[in-house]
Amino acid sequence: MTILIADEPSQVAQPTTSVSLSNIIIDWVAPSDNGSPITSYQIYIKQADEQYSQEMVDCDGTLTATISNTQCTIPISTLTASPYSLVVGDEVFVNIIAVNLYGESVVSMDGNGAIIAYVPDMPVNLANDLSVTSATIIKITWDQGASNGGATVIDYRISYD
Repeated sequence: MTILIADEPSQVAQPTTSVSLSNIIIDWVAPSDNGSPITSYQIYIKQADEQYSQEMVDCDGTLTATISNTQCTIPISTLTASPYSLVVGDEVFVNIIAVNLYGESVVSMDGNGAIIAYVPDMPVNLANDLSVTSATIIKITWDQGASNGGATVIDYRISYD
């Protein structure tokens, strides 16, 4: 005879946040002791006013894909709008609650705080400087794009074919 005892999930480990182009990726690990299958996650993001708001659109923790992947993606444009009102340079802190048929876990510790930044615009006015270009030297010039993404551009990748 086996007796199963079900309970609310254990605490979700501290989630991680990372920047990918113009999105923030939120990752977490399902609790190891969940008592019964996880039915949803509640994903809370810290606003500029230090309050937390549950994200139900881009990080809908009731969706099967979100539950199984333990990941969601939220556009930075969402985080810079109300109710979050974060700005370039702000850190994104997230905490998560796991839910099953028996209740909710304790809220996780805050995630690591990825910094909001945008990918800079591509350079413009790319040109070959014919006054210097020869059979062994190619000199190209360009101007920085209109937006630096919120931080100084420190490097350019140049490819030729």
